Amino acid sequence: MKKTFQFIFSLSMAFFATLDSNAYAQSYFQDGLSPEFHRQRRDALREIMPENSVAVFFNNPMKNRSNDTEYMYRPNSDFYYLTGFREPNAALIIFKNPQTIDGKSVGEIMYVQPRDPRKEQWDGERLGVEGVKEKLGFEHVYLHTDFLKNPKVDLSSAHPILSFNMGDIEGGAYNAPLKEMVTALKGINLRNEAPSTPNLNQLMNTLRVVKTPEEMGILKRAVEISGVAHIESFKSIKPGVSERAIQGVHEFVHKAMGAEEVGYTSIVGAGNNSTILHYVENHQTNLQDGLVLMDIGAEYRGYSGDITRTVPVKGTFSPEERAIYEIVLQALEAGIAACQPGNDFREIDRAARKVIDEGLVALGLVQPGERHPYFPHGIGHHLGLDVHDRGAYGQLKPGMVLTVEPGIYIPEGSNVDPKWWKIGVRIEDNILITEEGHENLSAFVPKTVADIEAVMKEEGVLQKLGLSK
Repeated sequence: MKKTFQFIFSLSMAFFATLDSNAYAQSYFQDGLSPEFHRQRRDALREIMPENSVAVFFNNPMKNRSNDTEYMYRPNSDFYYLTGFREPNAALIIFKNPQTIDGKSVGEIMYVQPRDPRKEQWDGERLGVEGVKEKLGFEHVYLHTDFLKNPKVDLSSAHPILSFNMGDIEGGAYNAPLKEMVTALKGINLRNEAPSTPNLNQLMNTLRVVKTPEEMGILKRAVEISGVAHIESFKSIKPGVSERAIQGVHEFVHKAMGAEEVGYTSIVGAGNNSTILHYVENHQTNLQDGLVLMDIGAEYRGYSGDITRTVPVKGTFSPEERAIYEIVLQALEAGIAACQPGNDFREIDRAARKVIDEGLVALGLVQPGERHPYFPHGIGHHLGLDVHDRGAYGQLKPGMVLTVEPGIYIPEGSNVDPKWWKIGVRIEDNILITEEGHENLSAFVPKTVADIEAVMKEEGVLQKLGLSK
């Protein structure tokens, strides 16, 4: 292969793991996205790549938790999106223009780790070269050790590497083959002039922001599981319960319904903790009153739900809690109403923020036109393989999935009457943009005051098991 290439590299991915003791899950989802889906996504990327370019992706490394224990492995989302492969020590090369390798026209190459019976006895089966061909539909698959010693491609005339922090890899805890590869690529970088070409992140943002029907089937299931867990948690929240026990109800339901993980670290904040945006300690016990804010979503076959609900520990809202809650609920409804194809993402924020600002003025908590700290975050984000998924924040298009999550947070010590202190309310739904408008995927999870209070009268799993205190 003697053509000149522009190289586009994905960020924050490692080619080789450094630890022998792995904790990775199954190599691919048998009931997840189909091999045909991943092939179509590779073809779609190839269509928007610059002429004579090559995109290179590395899967995530294993991450050490403590001593000889690793965190459960999760592949890089871009790598999974394009391959369906869920093992470390893997690389993917996609050519814009087909190349001739071993006498065959090749559009893509996969490099994977070898089969190893000893390690597989401890950590689970690996697919290996033949397994990736059979299960994932790749034709040209090689061992990762061939990447340098028998690469099958001549990279000597490639254009400079873009969007790839080689310094981090050179100085990081990666093994010799990866560092050798980086050294070789840096040499190429020094010999060639930088081309003008899109960043790989930009290309993947374009590709992933609009979900396909196959993706939506899985994403809707992730939202469904997340929502059922919220409803079950409502029933278990009674005076005496702990934040961590509430978290446990959510995550039990996730597992019971087939989710592999949480989509992000679970947030369960009671009282003043509800005013901390990313409170994840969840260590407060013996809750007696106030609100509980729960921002928790399940990850199902790689896709994440992201739902937030705020409920009263005693089962009924106090007058102050209800006043704040109703403002946030109205802001949510205004934001969702702005979720229309062709609208700008910022219109959602403007619609929700207007309701909150006017509501706080009506309660006498802020002055008209005053900048206040009580709604300090944006209105939402894209949702998909990552909870904060890829995508630009411009015009809304059918097939986009996003969150709408207004909130009001009044921490202890705020410059208002203390009766308003320790009230944090966020309500978040997951919205699919459609041709006609939108679909609220999490609408089935109660969010009116009356509906929440009605569900909370029921007995929950913590009470049934005698675990509420």
